[in-house]
Amino acid sequence: MKISTRALAYISILTGTASTAAAEKCLSGSFILEYEGDCDRETLVEVFNDQVFSGAKSSACDGVTAEEELDAQLAAAVPSTTIEEFCANIYKNQPEVSFTDILKKDDNMAYEEAFFLGHSSLQEEVETTYEREDRRATSVLKEDGELVRAHYQGSAQTKKTEWPKLPNFASSGTDSNGEPTCTTNAAMCCWTKDRQANDNNGNCNSNTYSRNCVDANPGDNTDLCFVDLERGAAATGNSGEGLVAFPDDDEGAIHCHGLAWANDVNDASARYKGNNLFFVSMYDHMYKRGYVENVPGAPMCGCVEQMPTVTRSDCTEIDATERFRIVYDESTNLIEGNITLVDINFNACQGINNRNNDLWHYMGRLFYEGKIENTQWGEAGRIITNSDCKAAVRAQYDSMGLEYGYDYDKSTFTFVAGGGELKVTERFGHQAFLTAMFEHSETAPSDANANPLDATPILLRTCAECRESHKKVFYRRLTPMPADKDLLYCITDTRGDCGGFNKWGVDFTLHSTYDDAVKGDNAWACPNNSFNYDAPFDGECSPTGARVRNQWTILHWSSPPQKNVGFYVNMAEGTVITEVETAAEGALRIQVEDEFVSEDIGLDTRVEGRVRLDEDGKIYVTGGGHNVWHNNDNFHFYHKDATGDFDITVNVAKFSNIVNSNAKAGIMLRASTAHDSEYISALLSGGKGLRFQKRGSKGNWSHNVGTFDPNPHRPTVWLRLFKHMTTVDMYWSEDGNNWTSGGSTNMIFPEDSFQLGLFVNAHDYNWASEGTFDNFVVNSYSAPSAAPSISAAPTSWEPNMYIGESQENVNYLPGETRTRVTNDAGSGIDGDVDSFWYRAFQRPSSNAFEAVVSVDYMDGWHDGAKGGIMVRDGTGASAANAFVGIYPKSDTGVISQSRNTEGGDTVRHKSLYVEGEKAFVKLSYDGSGTLVAQYKAVESDEWQDIENGTTNITFGDKLLVGVAVTGGGWNNYVDFRYSNFEITDL
Repeated sequence: MKISTRALAYISILTGTASTAAAEKCLSGSFILEYEGDCDRETLVEVFNDQVFSGAKSSACDGVTAEEELDAQLAAAVPSTTIEEFCANIYKNQPEVSFTDILKKDDNMAYEEAFFLGHSSLQEEVETTYEREDRRATSVLKEDGELVRAHYQGSAQTKKTEWPKLPNFASSGTDSNGEPTCTTNAAMCCWTKDRQANDNNGNCNSNTYSRNCVDANPGDNTDLCFVDLERGAAATGNSGEGLVAFPDDDEGAIHCHGLAWANDVNDASARYKGNNLFFVSMYDHMYKRGYVENVPGAPMCGCVEQMPTVTRSDCTEIDATERFRIVYDESTNLIEGNITLVDINFNACQGINNRNNDLWHYMGRLFYEGKIENTQWGEAGRIITNSDCKAAVRAQYDSMGLEYGYDYDKSTFTFVAGGGELKVTERFGHQAFLTAMFEHSETAPSDANANPLDATPILLRTCAECRESHKKVFYRRLTPMPADKDLLYCITDTRGDCGGFNKWGVDFTLHSTYDDAVKGDNAWACPNNSFNYDAPFDGECSPTGARVRNQWTILHWSSPPQKNVGFYVNMAEGTVITEVETAAEGALRIQVEDEFVSEDIGLDTRVEGRVRLDEDGKIYVTGGGHNVWHNNDNFHFYHKDATGDFDITVNVAKFSNIVNSNAKAGIMLRASTAHDSEYISALLSGGKGLRFQKRGSKGNWSHNVGTFDPNPHRPTVWLRLFKHMTTVDMYWSEDGNNWTSGGSTNMIFPEDSFQLGLFVNAHDYNWASEGTFDNFVVNSYSAPSAAPSISAAPTSWEPNMYIGESQENVNYLPGETRTRVTNDAGSGIDGDVDSFWYRAFQRPSSNAFEAVVSVDYMDGWHDGAKGGIMVRDGTGASAANAFVGIYPKSDTGVISQSRNTEGGDTVRHKSLYVEGEKAFVKLSYDGSGTLVAQYKAVESDEWQDIENGTTNITFGDKLLVGVAVTGGGWNNYVDFRYSNFEITDL
């Protein structure tokens, strides 16, 4: 603020005592105030005090402040007013230049309306030398726009310019003066053409005006996201329906520039917004730069809420210097004020975060200064994204109820993988994809193993935000693919050439059309004849051979260069391989009798599973989830409701997409779909052989009933579960004919009702493994006797197994006279759950026998190490059992113990010292549940009963008897050596 120090007329001072009435003046006489600054309470009080009150005050004004006296002077004047009302009237009555006075076309704003839509003669004409015989230029912008220059150098900087009364610049509300305004308090212009040369802006070239400036480009300063025709309908007269989107930056050059102002109508930014609009639209961009014409479907200039959505906009703000003159005439008691001088400068906006010349950031500054509301800034932010276009376009599609995706031809293509908005469902697994690609595609070869192939399967990739040339690319496969190589994963998720089996020009070519791909015509070329294997699928190649970057993806990356992509095999969707619809989460599932459903089970299956059925009878199940173990399962389940007894067989023909050796695929019976439900399963693991597992009660921990074949990963196996009454038997086979028993256990389902089906678990939250199942047969069974009549009896038994949760790394070393068991062998045989290595044999529980072994050596690091004879009621971790053997803790020697009921505590009956921790031990069984433990020293010929070594256990129809060894704790080494193991019938 600049305050004049010139003495102004002050006529007289009242005499006498100061008035006690607040509204009475203590000074009399006329006065004049002149100053530069704002008209508001703070400024006027300061000026009044400096120019009048401080120099004329006498005892009559004792106790009175300059502010109180100015309030009294204005209250007593005609009209009676306040400081705020007085200033508001000065601003409201400020003279303004009509917008029609600028171009002087007419008074009805018709030309200005056309101008702001981008269609006036100033915008549509182009300078040319062909209209006159003397070749003098016509339609010269600097000449035709002379009035614009004149207004700028005159009134635009010295007088208030009217805000155009046009639909472009009026939205739903009015300002506090009742005048139409923009809801956002912001306006913007966007230009698409440059019609003037030699101004260092745009690419209009004076040497080729008639050719190069007809549709020349402005300086590109933003990306156009989309035009919503409804926004500017009031101005443009469009129908107001439709959307024109440009998510790929393919709109060409566009230049946007705007302005914003405060909600307070007396703020200089609001009062001179007409001046600013003139400067931005007519002078700075048209007259000086030659920028003209609108984005199709939108006005050239308008309120921000009427304009296209763009990523950013340049911005101009005004700096105004004003001189005020206020005159009070005591003879008439009139007080008047006006603005006597205006000096306006146009400058680049200063925004928040040091982001200048940026409309969105300038509006942020206005918000933080309290001059606009957060809703206004927020609405403008939905038009000016301050980021890329992707999120804005997607939000607009969502608001219109549109689905984002690719409408592919389902009569020719099947979706097999995808990411982002083009992901239709979960990806095909390894085997399902190979089958679709090489056996069922429309161009499948007659022999999938012939090299080269006699027909070439096609894989289509679509990409929503790729360049036009890369939106649809066709991959033509020339050679077979080894069965153990996951071609789909190599293409979609890895860099490289898939171990040498996916080489450009050898194994595949790329094409722009389906017909070209089928025929092998017009194959893409690569820069320098070199495919970039760090750019999966397209290799930075193109139809012309020019390098095109960042058109590739890796689906499992969170932010690949291209996220919205889809992959499709040329196989009619839903014909040969069909996907089973998944059960909706949280939905009431009403299952048709005997109908299988596909469902993710558990609290955290981040990668959803799927089931696909092949017309050849194969079932492809993909499943994620961390595990099926402990008391929390996460997996995919293909199942149906069942009750009663069943004999179920299946061939796990292939278990693939494995990233963890504990991955699981197999048969499951499950009480419910709860994450901690009771279940029993026969399964093939990802790398630890076969398992017979169960959870006997809801919420309890799972355990291994039996473990078999813990060798390197086997790719295939036949599995079988036979449920009869409360007993479930597990078998496995190499060929589906000769079955090996995997154990037997009791399993009680509530009301004998359960879910029956196939399951897959990846043992990895972020992955899906695939089980390929064949010959899935479910036979119901009515059990008049203990053995099924519908199935061949097992022909062999695998004796070596692990009981309970163990690390499964025992070294079993049989010799001619002595057998040795070393390394960790489980965490213990104690308490209510066991973990140990067991070499056991099945016996009918009705037959009497005795089992003997000579313990020749026992060494263990942990106090809980044990080794000896065990008779056990099945392979469950908590099964009832009786044990007698060597317990080397503190040279204890022989120990006898038992668990009389499943899940009960283990009771130690007696421990006896034997020299050297070696002895013969024996368990005798009478065929009705009674067991007797005995021992004898190595050098002795007589067996000795162990005190309290007799126990009674109720067994099922079968029991197990054999050698049991445990290290007594995790990672605890044990060395157990035995001989003369015999089981003799009594």
